[in-house]
Amino acid sequence: MSVYEMALELGKNLSTTEEYQRVLDTQRAVAMDQEARSLVKEFQQLQQSYQRMQMMGHQLTKENMATLEEMEKKATAHPLVEEYLAAQSQFYEVVNEVNVKIQEGLKGPEKDVPQAQGGCSCSSNDSGVCGGSCSGC
Repeated sequence: MSVYEMALELGKNLSTTEEYQRVLDTQRAVAMDQEARSLVKEFQQLQQSYQRMQMMGHQLTKENMATLEEMEKKATAHPLVEEYLAAQSQFYEVVNEVNVKIQEGLKGPEKDVPQAQGGCSCSSNDSGVCGGSCSGC
């Protein structure tokens, strides 16, 4: 099985989790409620606008941050939006835990990973650790 097939399988498995199902359920509830849908859309648009500003090198002002915070408070005051955001947060926790396991798989158990002491990792000597200059690596 290729890495891509395993990733697809992982995605399919994640889609069957209780946390993901809750995201879908709360997302549907928000979509069916005009007020909740409008609040989420307005918040997301403001958030994306500020992200674009930052990507273009602009610093967000205290006023920008206050506006975003107020919009978030307004949106999360709606029970359906609050539930939806909580569901998303719980699902992201699952995804983050899965990512930790992937990292463990890449690195192996922490106790088996040699710690470089004051130099780069170097395969040109027996210890695998550079003793000073890394020019021989």
